[in-house]
Amino acid sequence: MSALSRVRRRRAISLVIVALVACGSLLACNRNPAGPNGGPLATGRWTGDGVCLSVADTGCNLAVGCNHGQFPRPTIRADGTFDVDGTYRIEAGPISIEPAPPAHFSGVVTGSRLTLTVMPSGSLPPASYSMTPTTAGACPIPCV
Repeated sequence: MSALSRVRRRRAISLVIVALVACGSLLACNRNPAGPNGGPLATGRWTGDGVCLSVADTGCNLAVGCNHGQFPRPTIRADGTFDVDGTYRIEAGPISIEPAPPAHFSGVVTGSRLTLTVMPSGSLPPASYSMTPTTAGACPIPCV
């Protein structure tokens, strides 16, 4: 192999390495592997172990047994987290509190899992729920 061929080969290898590094850098900047790029929470229904969250363009409905929460559709930050205020109450039989008491909802989306934390005002304790996306549609509220 001549000296000129070796120089051309080294340059070609160097160009391939530079191209691979550049492509890898562009891909790494385009997507955060720990969470979504940001934007609204995906519409549809999320469920898990007795909890159901229905997400629509107009807002979210959370059903956990006789507990019912409502909040605006949140915007997910680049790190997968969100915070939003809404309402949360127990709806058992003819007993209902009007208007519904305020609550704070926070969450994190990691891959296809949503972990939602509810901080109700008043005497109800905070609670966290883990869900995965399922089919579209509304969540049943069994205790109304």
